[in-house]
Amino acid sequence: MGQQFSDQTQLVLNKLPEKVAKHVTLVRESGSLTYEEFLGRVAELNDVTAKVAAGQEKHLLFEVQPGSDSSAFWKVVVRVVCTKINKSSGIVEASRIMNLYQFLQLYKDITSQAAGVLAQSSTSEDADENSSSVTSCQASLWMGRVKQLTDEEECCICMDGRVDLILPCAHSFCQKCIDK
Repeated sequence: MGQQFSDQTQLVLNKLPEKVAKHVTLVRESGSLTYEEFLGRVAELNDVTAKVAAGQEKHLLFEVQPGSDSSAFWKVVVRVVCTKINKSSGIVEASRIMNLYQFLQLYKDITSQAAGVLAQSSTSEDADENSSSVTSCQASLWMGRVKQLTDEEECCICMDGRVDLILPCAHSFCQKCIDK
């Protein structure tokens, strides 16, 4: 019966618009994510960005904001700090705080993009081709994605309006949906 439900769920997801299907997948994934798996993904993202940023001037560092994960409701309140650091000077150039949903979106984006770049760089002999691929993964570009995720949070009900209201439970919605 569980397999039948899974097949039916996948069939429904395939019929949804891509943006909605991606949202449903991320919500489902975050629901089953254990705390240990979450910490593993934070560590994996640090490893991946370090590998791709090797030889570059800047890199990203991800860490759980201290105290944000100490509650039994850690999935709602946890915050991940993404910091762009200049390797040579050690100066923090930018920093953003993400919730779990935003972190999972970024995790998927970076790991899928980096997998392609790392696979290409290990098989390619052409140095110019490698440098252009690695350039597409610079910390500044990824930090731009973090900014986009944190600035443009959309209402999870209508998936259209910008979030402008955060309820005491830490869920955020647009005012129009709350009014309804």
